[in-house]
Amino acid sequence: MSQSRFDVNEQIQIPNGNAIKGQQMFEFKCSACHNFEDDKQELAAPTLKKIMGKRIGSTMFHYSKSMRNCNEIWTEKNMFLFLKDPKAFFRDTKMAQTKIANPQERADIIEFLKSL
Repeated sequence: MSQSRFDVNEQIQIPNGNAIKGQQMFEFKCSACHNFEDDKQELAAPTLKKIMGKRIGSTMFHYSKSMRNCNEIWTEKNMFLFLKDPKAFFRDTKMAQTKIANPQERADIIEFLKSL
């Protein structure tokens, strides 16, 4: 059983994202750990190339147990909720405690990730 807290029935409003602003936000908040190489693991976190639509915890990386066992897909909704507070969804995540509280910033980052 997955220990994630994604609620597929939860209704949320995701703002329209801007990929250019999302790239800037990504470079500021995410690029120290994440890259866009094909399953190349040189940084502290997994590649995010084509992450949208993939099963959570499925790329080449040593994920936490709850992320490896999660049967969810990285949808816009799941990513939007995860970026708000990663440890709220996967207590054992290895992701640094980087919360992105601003809904527009999260939507922009997601739009950028979708463009990869």
